[in-house]
Amino acid sequence: MNYLKVITHDTSFHADEVVAVAMLKRAGFEIDLIRTRDTEVLTAALADPGIAVIDVGGVYNPEMLNFDHHQDMSLQSAAGLIYENYKDLICPAEAQPYFDRFVESIDVLDTNRDNIFATWDLMPRGFRNTSGLIGGFNREVTDAAGQLIQFHKALDFASIILENEIYSAIKKARSEAAYEARIVLPNNVAVFSEYSAVWKSKKDHLFAVMPHANGWQINSRDTTLGQVPESVETCEGFVFRHKSGFMAVVKEQQVAVDFAGTI
Repeated sequence: MNYLKVITHDTSFHADEVVAVAMLKRAGFEIDLIRTRDTEVLTAALADPGIAVIDVGGVYNPEMLNFDHHQDMSLQSAAGLIYENYKDLICPAEAQPYFDRFVESIDVLDTNRDNIFATWDLMPRGFRNTSGLIGGFNREVTDAAGQLIQFHKALDFASIILENEIYSAIKKARSEAAYEARIVLPNNVAVFSEYSAVWKSKKDHLFAVMPHANGWQINSRDTTLGQVPESVETCEGFVFRHKSGFMAVVKEQQVAVDFAGTI
């Protein structure tokens, strides 16, 4: 693990610099964090290629480890800038197209890209996203010591989110590769040898069969278009059917495939 001194701004913290620091930890750096807007400290740090200056300082120069975006509205947020420069240490290459979407969600809200705040105003008032949840760790901005403690709490939270998002991205990448190997029944039901995280987004099939913790599941992509029939309950090895009809589970693969072929 490589040691890295990191400087970011003090007072209120936001998802982009918290996630940026979490990404550096994910990339293998041991972080020594300082939160300040002191001009002398920042000027010296910007000129030191051994100090990462994130979301403050008014400079984007990755060779000098300067990662601010406020001076140029076309730049990504601090999280996006860190990701672009360290992505191969953060996320496996095959999963990056899916993890990119998470990073973009941080960028969009931090920079108000495409006037996202106007869209946000249409959401229920209690709705929260990653940026809102991380921002919720803030306390009294005049209490520097307390805010540093809260930043580290937010950092631990962001690290867990990254772990989850990377896991999901890897799973989707595997599912994408497996999608081409699916079996398609005469009635256009897809059969997968392992759980598929992407089949619904493809919209090629209304129903699909895949493994389940309790056997094999038959899934509906959209219950407004079609539900797994209640008659599945008569199948040998029937486990359960969700009341909405979006899925049912039986013990054996062949039983699931045979039933799905009749839908």
